[in-house]
Amino acid sequence: MSRLKLATYNLWKDDGEFPKRIQEIPNNIRKNLFDIICLQEDYCSSDFSSSKFLNIELDYHYISTPTRMKLRNNQLSSSNLTVLSKYEMKLLDEIYFRKSEDEERACQFIEFEFEKKKALLVNTHLCHLSSSNRVFQINTILKELDKYEHDIIFFCGDLNAIPIYDEINIIRENGFEDKNKEFTHQDKVTLDYIFHKTESKLNIESKVMLKDFSDHYCLINTFKF
Repeated sequence: MSRLKLATYNLWKDDGEFPKRIQEIPNNIRKNLFDIICLQEDYCSSDFSSSKFLNIELDYHYISTPTRMKLRNNQLSSSNLTVLSKYEMKLLDEIYFRKSEDEERACQFIEFEFEKKKALLVNTHLCHLSSSNRVFQINTILKELDKYEHDIIFFCGDLNAIPIYDEINIIRENGFEDKNKEFTHQDKVTLDYIFHKTESKLNIESKVMLKDFSDHYCLINTFKF
């Protein structure tokens, strides 16, 4: 049986005990044998990049999309979307939903192959200000997905919406399923998701971990084909 460990994790920019808390993450990723990790709020400045630091330690394949450039603690930085993967990847597209200082959000569409399966990975971070904006962003993603044909699609990220919201129901109504039932944020809510869509039969194990390094928890799904 083939197995893929896929995670999504909001790194919380440069808040908290930064960058010390970022420097403690790689050992935990190695210990838990992550295959692919989708990152949001990946802090990047001329002095320090969270994902680049992680990748120096892990030596994965690396794709990053800059978003939300602004001054943070008097340092000009971006809050990126980034994917680290043991598998070779190809960036198919990047979508920017809105370009303004406060609400610039984006989405990555990344292709990789796993056990002769052609997979499409969506990594995004939706807005936190408005449900109607999130509905627009999700519909934009779903429309873009119509362009592609893959054996399996993974839809990951910080969606800033709890499971009962309309925007999450729209994803499910379009044939996507998810497994997680645990909180993914320190405020005891679920905001982070790993959806999948495929005709293949899967066994899926889901759990949250890495609860001490961000205001979000890392969500990881193990897909057994």
